Amino acid sequence: MKNIYPIILIFIILVSLPKKGVSMPTKKGGSEKEYSVSDSLDYKSFDELRTLFIKHYKDSVFINKLSNTYLIRAKKNKNRIEIANGYQIFFEMNVNNPKVALAYTDSMINITKGIKNEFYPARGYLLKGYLLQRLEKYNEALTSYLISKKHAEINQNMSHIIAITHNIAILKSTLGKDEESLEIYKKNLKLLSTEDTIDKFRSHYIATLCKLSDSYNLFKKYDTAHFYLKKGIASSLSRGIPHSYSELLSSYGVNSYFRKDYTVAQDSLKKSLSLSQKSPYTNVLITYLYLGKTLLQLNKEEKAIGYLKKIDSAVHIPNYILETREAFTLLIDHYKKKEDRENQLRVMEKLIKLDSSLSIKHKKLQIDIIKKYDNVQLIKEKEQLIHSIKNRSKIKIYQLWFFGGVTITLISLGYFYYYKKRKKNYERAYQEKLLNTEHLTKKKTQKTKDIELAPELRDDILKKLEDFEKNRIYLKNDLTMSKVAKKLKTNSTYLSKIININKQKNFANYINDLRIEYCVEQIKKNKKFRHYSITSMAKEVGFNNIQSFVKAFYKKNGCNPTEYIKKSDNK
Repeated sequence: MKNIYPIILIFIILVSLPKKGVSMPTKKGGSEKEYSVSDSLDYKSFDELRTLFIKHYKDSVFINKLSNTYLIRAKKNKNRIEIANGYQIFFEMNVNNPKVALAYTDSMINITKGIKNEFYPARGYLLKGYLLQRLEKYNEALTSYLISKKHAEINQNMSHIIAITHNIAILKSTLGKDEESLEIYKKNLKLLSTEDTIDKFRSHYIATLCKLSDSYNLFKKYDTAHFYLKKGIASSLSRGIPHSYSELLSSYGVNSYFRKDYTVAQDSLKKSLSLSQKSPYTNVLITYLYLGKTLLQLNKEEKAIGYLKKIDSAVHIPNYILETREAFTLLIDHYKKKEDRENQLRVMEKLIKLDSSLSIKHKKLQIDIIKKYDNVQLIKEKEQLIHSIKNRSKIKIYQLWFFGGVTITLISLGYFYYYKKRKKNYERAYQEKLLNTEHLTKKKTQKTKDIELAPELRDDILKKLEDFEKNRIYLKNDLTMSKVAKKLKTNSTYLSKIININKQKNFANYINDLRIEYCVEQIKKNKKFRHYSITSMAKEVGFNNIQSFVKAFYKKNGCNPTEYIKKSDNK
């Protein structure tokens, strides 16, 4: 069960809490809430204003007044940290409108630029990464997380470090890297346990246990998942207000379903739903699905179908995820058994649309979408159904043929793309792309904005690049950004930054130019080299194919290698 954004939100709420825990005084004979809301905000400290925001965040009129008071006072005092905190309040107010909230994260980053603070600018990049992940801009999200992690590590902010690595693990899971995600959750749990910080970072601890259990469920290690869920529930109930209790109950119900303990599964899932109104983080649709599946196992089909219908009503293209797909296949089977052809056709048509949109959305990611209810079989049954009711609905027939054709085309393209184009090589290249895309495509605007390198670090990398060129390591034909960074004992982000600024080109052009310069040198000095075939020349200077070599040569010299050799011979 990949419950992506709810877990991230837990961390956002946690890091948003004020550093100093301030309890609000109460008026005699009055409640704390009455004092907090009615008393003038002008005399409240920043800590008190943050506390009021957390207590009354549902009161939009009051919160709007509070947020403006906070930011105006912070700007008047020229306190950059409190200005950033003020922008964060506006971020929290607009968190469900990511495009608006992004502007406030940028403001947090800009106002704290150059500041060395426990929370900033790491927090701005963390929250920005979260929003970009919600908007499915995964390359940009990863870049923002990595920058946040760098600042958090410099300032030794453990809360931020765990939150960032947790979010990166969720991102990896989104990209189908479930084993890598599991390893990150295990490392986070070990860090929390060995540092004796479970009480201090209890929300982090519980969220990590919850994601660990989801991962082990995914790998069908149900007993291990059950072990971590019990620890999470015990920790959630051990202090005051439970943390993530609704989500834990949902995961516990899913795990109980897999362990075939259907009575416990039913009780846990129902209780989770009853608490979900108090917790905005619970994935209600996933809970509906497994409650429906559990009720089917308990021979309570009518009640089960009721929950599956709720998913059918709630799911549309923007919020469709693969985990809810089974609800539609179960409904198709149900309507087929009941000979309800109209609803069977309706759900089939909707599922084909949803699958088509999901394929388009993820075609650039290395996600191998495996569906229990195979699309080819689905289309075949759909066509049979169309044939049986074609005299009743010609318009629907044409629509379904169209969507069926689109789906088959997407499946065929996906097969060709992943299996005929060497999927493993693509995945490796994609990992590099994740780390460098932002720096290559936005270097003009982020060249001096996102990452500031210490002069000593810059000089060290430049010296290593000089040795790299002198030793002609660039002639190796399997070079990637990550391999070169490892060779130079730095990371891809720093290396890309140095090449962009000091060489005025991206990594690929930098390597290609070095190779072509060497090739030209050999043409001029080495008679034997001039008699090489173009293919041999390409391999000799590090290119994997002749097309890339000729293109790079032409770009550098304005002619192809053969023409260049002829000109050299005529001199």
